Amino acid sequence: MTQSAGPGERTEPGPPRPPGRLARTVRVLRVSPNFRRYWLGQTASLIGTWMQFTGQIWLVVKVLAPGDGTMLGITAALQSAPIVLTLFGGSLADGRDKRKLLMVTQAASGLLALVLGLATLTGHVGLPLVWCCAAGLGLVNAADAPARQAIVPELVDEDDVANAIALNSASYQAMRAVGVALAPLSVAWWGLSAPFLFNAASFGCVVLALATLDRERMRPVVRKSKGRPRVREGLAAIAADRGLLAPIAALTLVAVFALNFNVTLPFLATDSIGGGLGLVGSLYMVSSIGAVVATLGIAGSSRPGDRLVIGSTVTLAVTMTALAFSRSPWLACAVMLPLGASIAATTATINTLLQRRCEPEVRGRVMAVYGLIMQGSSLIGGPLTGAVSDPSRWGAPGGLLIGAAATLTAAGVLAGLARGRKGRGS
Repeated sequence: MTQSAGPGERTEPGPPRPPGRLARTVRVLRVSPNFRRYWLGQTASLIGTWMQFTGQIWLVVKVLAPGDGTMLGITAALQSAPIVLTLFGGSLADGRDKRKLLMVTQAASGLLALVLGLATLTGHVGLPLVWCCAAGLGLVNAADAPARQAIVPELVDEDDVANAIALNSASYQAMRAVGVALAPLSVAWWGLSAPFLFNAASFGCVVLALATLDRERMRPVVRKSKGRPRVREGLAAIAADRGLLAPIAALTLVAVFALNFNVTLPFLATDSIGGGLGLVGSLYMVSSIGAVVATLGIAGSSRPGDRLVIGSTVTLAVTMTALAFSRSPWLACAVMLPLGASIAATTATINTLLQRRCEPEVRGRVMAVYGLIMQGSSLIGGPLTGAVSDPSRWGAPGGLLIGAAATLTAAGVLAGLARGRKGRGS
């Protein structure tokens, strides 16, 4: 039994309270002014990016080629095709000052958005210009994406890398919903050029943030070799290290076979459940909510690792199986909440593991492989999933079950790696 202090007696202060979940979640924003500035700029830019994404679809489908899905498909393909150059973008990021490289790529992206916005505003926009801007943006993204991923460890202390990556992921998920919602409102208020002009301005926020970073507080990579970074060196580093190869292999299985919801959800909603396109939108919205909640949870965790990524991958397989057998709109929406959370947890944790385990000199190239898998897997997985999910074949349940099986295989790959590392005492 403890005794209370009497009058005039001084009490010894107790041990400091551990920080609460919220404090841990936003810790990196409090302790790292550089990352806070960068994160705020990126968050503003993401709103503009999704506004332009939505506005571009509207511009093509409603104005330039009404009802012609082929023209929209060409636009998407032109923007996605340069993704194969991402590996070279990773080499560029490893051989250059990432801050300066990002200032160039972000300014170039803003200029492309400005050209499209001004052309739309003045009535001089046409499909060739839209296609040129889409291809140009794809080329810029090939250099921009690896640098955006690889600069994070240079802005924060090593212990805060996972926190920073999770907050970036949460911002991406949340701002996607905000940008898609704001796009039609901006068109209604200011015209069809508004999403593009807002996006152009939003890139200025990132350039300003990068220009005002405190370079004395950054942790730049000191390169040991003086030669030009080569793509094959990054690939060799991944192949030689199971700690990198296993997460990359697992991510490939998940991305190619399980993340093609743009194909499976429309079929599920319209054919299996008997709903409409409104249900598709609801499923996406619930998934985004789950993703934001999961990434904020990861941001508040101390050190996400093998156990978390294996658990989230298994959860993704289970929820995809449950979704395959869902025949009620309410049940499908309920399943999408943990499904979205497990996707975000899997991809964010693999991102963290790769950033921590790779040598700083090859980080740009390793993250280029991560980006190539995340963004380019649909070029293979989309047609495969579409063929399987066609109502005349196995339908959406078949596509989802194949994705669940691939995801369980990925979990097995990750579990095997974890056992091997534990057995070696690492």
